[in-house]
Amino acid sequence: MVTLHMPRIIVSCTATGAPVPTGHRTQDLDLASMIGTRSFRCPTCNAVHAWSAQDAHVEVGLPEAARDRAVA
Repeated sequence: MVTLHMPRIIVSCTATGAPVPTGHRTQDLDLASMIGTRSFRCPTCNAVHAWSAQDAHVEVGLPEAARDRAVA
């Protein structure tokens, strides 16, 4: 049985430029109605990054681990 996962909200790490998850998913947060900024500890550089809706995008496709489970 395949379980669908809500896409993650992704921003670019300001130190490396790598795409990183913010810890939010689209079910948790509507980017179109988001006002202000949020912050999170970046898993890539370990710094705290602030981000707003203009900085973010929604992940495309299933996360790699979920895709692997769906194939099994």
